[in-house]
Amino acid sequence: MSFAFALSVTTRIYYRTRDQIFRIFEGPRWVEISQEQLQAELTRSKETGETYMMVYDYMIMSKCDKWDANPSSITRDELDFWYLYGLLSEDQYLHFINLMHADTEG
Repeated sequence: MSFAFALSVTTRIYYRTRDQIFRIFEGPRWVEISQEQLQAELTRSKETGETYMMVYDYMIMSKCDKWDANPSSITRDELDFWYLYGLLSEDQYLHFINLMHADTEG
């Protein structure tokens, strides 16, 4: 399954850190929710068949480490997604764009 396809069928995205849970939307607008709210939304998703994506803070760190070590593994769709939802800063986004271009030129 391609990354773009997985995103096209995902209707809800959640971001978890050690201490917080967020429902994330395009751009910088995130809403902090409780564990109880998350559980209620996940139960509702199972009942309705809606899909969701759970993103953990360590996944973003791991992804950035992988891209730094292997720029050829960066896909523009995935990079744009992480940036669009505020999971990468503008500096990180531009850094990886530059790595992509340097990798294709060299």
